[in-house]
Amino acid sequence: MADNNRHTIKKVSIVLSVICIIFATVATILHKNHQIDLISYSAPFVIGTVVTILTCAALQRLFCSLLAKNYLSFGWNTSIKTEAVALKIDIDNLDEFSQPDNTASTVNVVVQRPSYLEKYDARMEELERTKREKRTAIVSTIHDYTTYIMAEFFTKEELETLHENIDALAYGQPELYKPIRSKDDNPIKSPALRHFAWNIGERLDIPLIDRAKFIKEIFPHELGNATIEYLSKNLRDSVTSKIKIDVPENEDYRFDCMRNFADEKISSC
Repeated sequence: MADNNRHTIKKVSIVLSVICIIFATVATILHKNHQIDLISYSAPFVIGTVVTILTCAALQRLFCSLLAKNYLSFGWNTSIKTEAVALKIDIDNLDEFSQPDNTASTVNVVVQRPSYLEKYDARMEELERTKREKRTAIVSTIHDYTTYIMAEFFTKEELETLHENIDALAYGQPELYKPIRSKDDNPIKSPALRHFAWNIGERLDIPLIDRAKFIKEIFPHELGNATIEYLSKNLRDSVTSKIKIDVPENEDYRFDCMRNFADEKISSC
């Protein structure tokens, strides 16, 4: 752009120089041959022309300055720089169908991300709450099952300790395990303890080795001769015992014996 301006100025300078030379030549010839003073006739015109040009130039610079500073906006809210930016945006938008608008995409991501995160946090809280509620329901069902199936083998105090041990198992606190012992006149056997550990551990989704450690630690008298490895491999065996293997079906964590007991109570009523 600057090169074009310089080129134009150079042409105008040449033209003006040629006109001045021609004018001086003609004025000299007329004055010498015909005693006509062309300069005296043309001086007012030349001076008026020069004054007019200078005045236009001065007024142009003044109005440009006022418009640039928004002193004379005439209802327009955009400055020269704003128009230039708008023009650049329009030129860039000519290629919007062949190239994605990365700037617009970035703005959308920045604006929408907080709402996405809020939805994510709300959903995670909902899932965590549902998980806790289900866990609480399972533990409550296990407590009912334990009271029902273990009451004949333990005193009330020992049974209460067993319930505390179950809570420690359910919530991953093995350091809170407390040993207990079954009644001397009705001791519980190893197969029954293994089946009991398998039944409650299956509903709590606890690994076999942890189920074996659970009964090994809280029943040291009844399982004194059994190793943890043996217990973990034989939790679900076919040995006959007072506590049977109870496999949950279709994520139903209830126990068959409790369901049958409820049905018997309803039929007796």
